[in-house]
Amino acid sequence: MAKKRINGKRKEVGGECAFAQELIEFGYDCGRGRQYCDANGKADVIGLSGIHIECKRVKKLNTYDALNQAKRL
Repeated sequence: MAKKRINGKRKEVGGECAFAQELIEFGYDCGRGRQYCDANGKADVIGLSGIHIECKRVKKLNTYDALNQAKRL
């Protein structure tokens, strides 16, 4: 059976929701930031004061790019 590919946006949203749910299970009041192409500067997951969360759901993480993105926002 062929493996079904999912599009990038669904993968991104799924990762953000899954991570937010993990934080909720630990007792934090978090949720997915409703950003559109980083236009509003919100983090992927919001609710932790003073912490900017960028979720990456990839096979191989480019740490430098991810950190630079978080610093820009």
